[in-house]
Amino acid sequence: MGPIQTVWLDECRKLGIVKCRNSVFGNLYYPITIDPEQLEYGRIHQLWYTTYNGARQFFRLNTNNYHVSGRMRQESPDKIQMKPPVKNNPVRSL
Repeated sequence: MGPIQTVWLDECRKLGIVKCRNSVFGNLYYPITIDPEQLEYGRIHQLWYTTYNGARQFFRLNTNNYHVSGRMRQESPDKIQMKPPVKNNPVRSL
């Protein structure tokens, strides 16, 4: 995962999408979960997409347990106080 460029969060600020720079594809979009207590985020199932719409479509699927509440709103990564996940600690399921 490269440097974060943009973050989109749902209204509850528990799910989102992170846009990161990638040397091969240019930009990659990762669906993430956010732990509000620890202020940590983690990638969901190590998924990545080459477009925002692809990552957004993941949350619309009926076959997963991750459902966005309300609209996704773009946030500046500088305003959000989040730590990246610990390398050996994969995303915890909700």
